[in-house]
Amino acid sequence: MAANGDAIILTKDTVASYVSKNASNIHVFPPSATLTAESIQGGNVNFAFCVRSSDGKAVFVKQAPEYVAVFGPDGLPLTSTRIEKEVAILHEWTSILGDEADQYLPKLYYFDSQNKVFVMEFLEDFDLLDHHLITTPSPASELSIATQLGTFMAQTHLATHSSQVSPERAAHLTSEYENRALRDIQLEYVFTKAYKEVSPTTSQGFTVDEAFLAEVNALKARYNGEVGAGNMSLCHGDLHPGSVMVKVCRGEDGEEHAEVRVIDPEFTVYGPPGLDVGSLLSGYILGAVRQSYAVENREERANNGKAICEGAMAAWNSYKSVMTKGGISEELMKEIEIESVGFAVAEVCRTALGFAGIRLWLQFDDPHVKEEAVQTSLSIVQKCMTGRHTDGMKGLFDCLAELSK
Repeated sequence: MAANGDAIILTKDTVASYVSKNASNIHVFPPSATLTAESIQGGNVNFAFCVRSSDGKAVFVKQAPEYVAVFGPDGLPLTSTRIEKEVAILHEWTSILGDEADQYLPKLYYFDSQNKVFVMEFLEDFDLLDHHLITTPSPASELSIATQLGTFMAQTHLATHSSQVSPERAAHLTSEYENRALRDIQLEYVFTKAYKEVSPTTSQGFTVDEAFLAEVNALKARYNGEVGAGNMSLCHGDLHPGSVMVKVCRGEDGEEHAEVRVIDPEFTVYGPPGLDVGSLLSGYILGAVRQSYAVENREERANNGKAICEGAMAAWNSYKSVMTKGGISEELMKEIEIESVGFAVAEVCRTALGFAGIRLWLQFDDPHVKEEAVQTSLSIVQKCMTGRHTDGMKGLFDCLAELSK
C-alpha cells in the first residue's frame, strides 16, 4: 500500500487485503473469503475498485486522496474531506427517506475516516443513466426512471428546504454543506471557464453577450449562496445522468421495470434546488440531441427522442407535484422552475463547448455531424437561457419535442 500523509493509498493489488482485514466491520464477506479486485475506470477524482469473492459477492470501494487521483500526488491538490461530505449526505438522505432509502441509494457498509475510504454495495447489472439514454431509451423505462428521480429530488429537497425548516437548521445545513473546495471547482469549470474561452469555430450562431453572461452570473451567484436564502435545499450538487445508475428488466407481466440508484454526491451543497433538477435535465437534453443525430432509422429516432422528452417531463412533473403537496409555495416553485432551466442549459452549454470532459453525448466519428449536433445544442441554450423567464419548462420541452419529430 502506498502512503499519502497519514492515509494508506489503496491500489488494485492491495485493496482486497484491506477489505479482508475489515471484513468483520463490512459484514459482506467472512474474513477467510478469497477475494480479487479490479480497478473501476470512469472517475478522475477518486480511486475506485470492485472487490469480489469466489462465490460471486461483490463490494464497491472508493478512496479520496489529498489530490485529484488521475493527476497523481504531484498533480492537482484536493482535500480528501470531500468523501466525508459524501458519507454525511448519504446519512442525511437515509434519515429522510426511511424505508424507501434502498430504492434510491446504494447500501453503505463501512467508512474508514482515517484513510478516507468507504465500502459500498456494488451495483451489479446496473448501467449509468447517461449510457442508457444513448443506447436503450424506451417509453416505459424513461417514464419510470424519471418519475423516481423526480420524486427522490423532491423528497430530499422538501425535507431540507429553507422555507420548511427552522432558521437554525438552515444555518447548520448552510455551514455543514458549504463544501467550499468542490464548490470552487464548479464555479470555475461550470460557470466561468467555458465562457471565457468561447471559440468562433465552435460557436457559430451562438452569442455570449452581456445579456447572456448576466444570466450565467445570476446562476453562479445562486450556486455560490450569495442570494436566495429563502429558496435553498440540501442538494446532490452534480446530479447529471453520470451520477445515476439504472437497471431495466422485463418482469413476468411482460412490462419493463426500472430501478434507480443515485451515486457520487461528493459535490453536495446547501444550495438552489434547481441545481439538481437542471443537472439531471441537462442529460435529457443532450440525450435527445444525440438520438436525433446518431440514429439513422427515422421511426426509431423519433420514438427514442419522444421517450427521452417524455422522461424529462415526467421528472419535472413528479418533482413539482411532491414539492407543491409538501407546502412549497407557487412563487418558490416558479423560481425553482426558471432556475432549473438555467442550470440545465448551462451544463449543456459547457458540454457543447467542449469543457465537460469526454462525454459521449456529442461525440461522433463524422466531424460534420458533430458540428451540427453541437450547434443544435447551442441553439437550445441560446433560446432557453434568456427565454426561461417567460417560457419556463414549456420552452425547454418544446425544444425537446422539436428534436423528436
